[in-house]
Amino acid sequence: MIWRAVMASLFGAFLLLPGAPRSLAAGGDGPEAMTMGNMCMVMFGYEMIHITAYQPGASHSEFCEEFPSTGKTILVFDLASPSFRDLPIEVRIIRDPLTPVAAGADLGPLTEVLRPFQTYKTGTFNFEHDFKENGHYIGMVTIQRPNGAKESAQFKFMVGQTLWKYVSPFLGVILVGLMVAAYWKHNNPGPKVAPAMDA
Repeated sequence: MIWRAVMASLFGAFLLLPGAPRSLAAGGDGPEAMTMGNMCMVMFGYEMIHITAYQPGASHSEFCEEFPSTGKTILVFDLASPSFRDLPIEVRIIRDPLTPVAAGADLGPLTEVLRPFQTYKTGTFNFEHDFKENGHYIGMVTIQRPNGAKESAQFKFMVGQTLWKYVSPFLGVILVGLMVAAYWKHNNPGPKVAPAMDA
């Protein structure tokens, strides 16, 4: 049983490593933002928008929640739902304050990119932004329904190397170490000490 627990811990630590295959919430604290490989998506009910990032000056790879460096980055948005082609869409990127952003808060001081509401009849659009600083960012995608109602979803990502990137692997290594130590102690009990006899 303990050996199975150790193996489960090792597998869990592997999933915590950067680049391990995942399908986890990437932002918005809920199922409205998901990742699949190097492609993020934001969900509006059962409808979705795919988001992929490129840094042509640094790599030929695609990125999602982790951009390897600062610099010019191209973000591509694919409207998976044909109905979205007729809806105005706004995209805003802010620096993540790492605290909850209150509804109605002034996002001006945090905003890096703001693309106002616009329709995209081709079903795809992209833009380039030059990220100047490492750190955490939040992308906000807002659609406007025909009745005027607005719906927003978020996706979070990290630019450049930050200490937070290593927190999960570090905790995973500690967990595995504790499990191995518990397994070794269980199978290698210390010598029994005979009770002292009274004279």
